[in-house]
Amino acid sequence: MNFAMVLKNLGILLVCEALAMLPSLAVAIIYNGNDITAFIYTIIILLIVGALITIAIKPKNKNIYPRDGFAIVALGWLLVSFFGALPFYFSGAIPSLIDSVFESASGFTTTGASILTQIEGLPDGILFWRDFTHWMGGMGVLVLALAILPSAGAGAFQIMTAESPGPNPGKLVPKVGQTAKILYSIYLLVTIAEILALKIAGMSWYDAMVHTFGTVGTGGFSSRNASIGAFNSPLIDTIIIFFMLMCGANFSLYYQALKGNIKGIFKDTEFRFYIGIVITSMILVTLNIYGSIYKTVGEAIRFSSFQVASIVTTTGYATADFDKWPMLSKIILFLLMFIGGSAGSTGGGMKQIRIFYKSKSINFPHV
Repeated sequence: MNFAMVLKNLGILLVCEALAMLPSLAVAIIYNGNDITAFIYTIIILLIVGALITIAIKPKNKNIYPRDGFAIVALGWLLVSFFGALPFYFSGAIPSLIDSVFESASGFTTTGASILTQIEGLPDGILFWRDFTHWMGGMGVLVLALAILPSAGAGAFQIMTAESPGPNPGKLVPKVGQTAKILYSIYLLVTIAEILALKIAGMSWYDAMVHTFGTVGTGGFSSRNASIGAFNSPLIDTIIIFFMLMCGANFSLYYQALKGNIKGIFKDTEFRFYIGIVITSMILVTLNIYGSIYKTVGEAIRFSSFQVASIVTTTGYATADFDKWPMLSKIILFLLMFIGGSAGSTGGGMKQIRIFYKSKSINFPHV
């Protein structure tokens, strides 16, 4: 294993995390919160540690092998989760360091589990950072590093392969660094589009950004205790449903669409399977909750669609207490949680492509 290259890349990653905290620091300054010093201290620590590692280590062999890629990704996630927890801890928003690391790890991995029971009232910069960890983790922290920093050469593919969930990622263009830039450019365009849509729908700029990070990263952290349900807006629900489902699909399809191959999206086997699963689930849940839970078809469609989109993409936003829904609906949502989004998406789960090929391999006995 090339330990020198592993350590050097980890140092670069910490510098990236320091830069990623600057928007949250800006938000803290704008809202004059008590979390300003927490971000300043954390950024200084990250820059010192990251710069020292990067400058001090001068590897003679600059090749990155497969096991080096896995080491960089595994250790990288641990480091960004630990240092990402420091603003929570330093600000006093989460007094326990262990709980702070839990919240940070949940954010970066887009898991969405939280130890917080009272979200509203926390410093705005902290809540912004909490959701921004979703945005960073959605496409992958290491992929972000590849996109904004000089290429790691031939070893960049090893990092991207180890970082990306699902089947091994392909290159959109010959250079992996350029592929990472393309993916994050599309990711950024989707992010900007949702922020604007939510602002037009009535959210403040702050809420629009925070909930967009949670949506496109399919993580589900919110600045409201009642999640998206706090806004009680069919239009906001519809916008977030659209973007959750969009980010649950393979982002390489959008690159093909930008190149003019729009039909290629609908010809993709996994995408068709994904949409089929989503539409079928929405119909079944709507029929199951109409009448018993919701008295109008419109309400049943609205709430079933949101919960199905949120669960299948592993986002975790909620607009209803589906624990009170009939058993059939709960079973469908439970299964969708395991299926998850598409390969090459920001969603979690087992991935649609694996479920599709597994279902094709099943030989049912003849009756």
